[in-house]
Amino acid sequence: MSPEPTESPSGSENPSASPTTTAEASAALKDALTKSAEANTASGTMHLSANGKIDARGTWARQNKPNVLTAKVSTLTLNGKPNSAQPQVIVSGDTAYVNGDGLIPNQGNTWWQVPLNNLPGERGKMISDLVTSGRLQDPATIKQISSAYKDIENEGQEQVGGQTVTHYSSTLDTQEAAQAAGLPIPSPSPANMPKTLRVDTWVDSTGMVKRQQFRNAEGGQPFNLNLTVKDYNKPVTVQTPPAGQVKEVDPQTLKNLLGE
Repeated sequence: MSPEPTESPSGSENPSASPTTTAEASAALKDALTKSAEANTASGTMHLSANGKIDARGTWARQNKPNVLTAKVSTLTLNGKPNSAQPQVIVSGDTAYVNGDGLIPNQGNTWWQVPLNNLPGERGKMISDLVTSGRLQDPATIKQISSAYKDIENEGQEQVGGQTVTHYSSTLDTQEAAQAAGLPIPSPSPANMPKTLRVDTWVDSTGMVKRQQFRNAEGGQPFNLNLTVKDYNKPVTVQTPPAGQVKEVDPQTLKNLLGE
C-alpha cells in the first residue's frame, strides 16, 4: 500500500500554498475528477474497513475502452482474525467473474460467471445499469456526478506516495450523484445507502487524483474506503479465467450475493 497522506511538517497548510476560495477549490476538485476519468487506464491500491468486522487491502485496475475493471484482496481480516482468502472480481464488458477463494459456501475453486445485464432486485438493477452502460467510467458522467460534491474545502498540501498533493475535503450527496449518473435514486437508510458520504480527495500538481477516501458514519453501517492511484494510462492486463474453471452462478445464489 502507498503511505497514508501526511500533513506538512508544520502540521498545517504548507506556507507556500496560496489560499483558495471555496469556489476555486470546488472548480479545482471537479476538474481533477473529470480529467482523471479521461485517462483510459488507472491502477492502484485499495483499503476497505467496515463495521469493525472487515479489513481488506488489495489492488484494483480499470480500463475505459474496452471496459474492464478488476479488484483483488491480498490481505484480509474478518472479525479481528486474519483470513487467508484472496477474493477477486473481474468485470469484462457486461460479464463479471467472481472468485471468493473459499469465502463463498459451496463455490470451491471455481469462478462464478455473472451476467450483469439482468441482475435481480433494485440493487441488482442499479449495478446492471451502472456497469453495462459504461457510465461508471464515462468522463461525461463523472463530470455530472462532480456536481454532487458539496462543502468543498482546500485543506492544504500533504504527501501521498512521496508526492506533494493538495487535499480537498467534501461531502457527496449520494442521491444527487445517482441522479446525475442516470440511476434509480436510492432511498437513504442504514441498510441501503446513506444520504451523504464524507469524501477526501488528494490531487497532484498535474491535476490528477492520487487518492480518494470515502467515509460513512451514519446508522449501523460505518465504512471507510481508500483508493490510491499509482499509475494512469499504463497498460492494464486482465485475463478472464479459463473456461474450465468457470461456472454460471445459479439464480438463488445470485440473489443471496446481492442481499435480495
